[in-house]
Amino acid sequence: MFCSAYTPSCISQFHVNKPVFRKPRFRVCSSTSSESDRFKVEYTPWLIVGLGNPGNKYHGTRHNVGFEMIDKLARKEGVLMNTIQSKALIGIGAIEEVPILLAKPQTYMNFSGEAVGSLAAHYQVPLRHILLIYDEMALPNGVMRLQPKGGQGYHNGVKSVMGNLDGRKTFPRLSIGIGQPPGSMDMKAFLLQKFSPLERKQIDEALEQGSEAVKTLVLSGFSEGISRFNLVQKYKFHKV
Repeated sequence: MFCSAYTPSCISQFHVNKPVFRKPRFRVCSSTSSESDRFKVEYTPWLIVGLGNPGNKYHGTRHNVGFEMIDKLARKEGVLMNTIQSKALIGIGAIEEVPILLAKPQTYMNFSGEAVGSLAAHYQVPLRHILLIYDEMALPNGVMRLQPKGGQGYHNGVKSVMGNLDGRKTFPRLSIGIGQPPGSMDMKAFLLQKFSPLERKQIDEALEQGSEAVKTLVLSGFSEGISRFNLVQKYKFHKV
């Protein structure tokens, strides 16, 4: 027997006129088939955040691949992204028995941490269960890396998130490579540029592979499966 429950304390949903005030409750539990056992397990939820900029003008740009991964996960796991809370578009669901909260901050990239810090505090998600997904210029286009912790690098979105988590950096992150600007191209222009057809194909393949890696992480933690994922990613474009 499985049971799931979610009741937000204060949210505003699309097509709903007034916010609803209730006691926060966000859990998924399971029990054995034996009625005498009544053994129940409660799973710690995951807060999975993709970084990007809101608005149609930024859709499909390099800086928004974090948003694209959230969209991919939402489609695969049947999560409806239909609620605005804490300056983020969120969706509540589960990967098998494990509850997940998908989020796309609507504050623009450089202030993403405002949403992440607020959601993490509200749902009491531990640092080890906050997965941040973002673009990474230090990796080739379409190459990913999944790590249990890390620094901010030169990414202002990651910097904002760390700042709103009291400077702590021991939270998982999935970085998606977008490559380096060609020649003397301005970095900002590069980040806000859409992918070429070849790059787009590589990113689409990465989103599929990355969504499976996220599922593995949620269900099994940083297991051998994640080590294999990182190894495959490291050499995915190397020709033998």
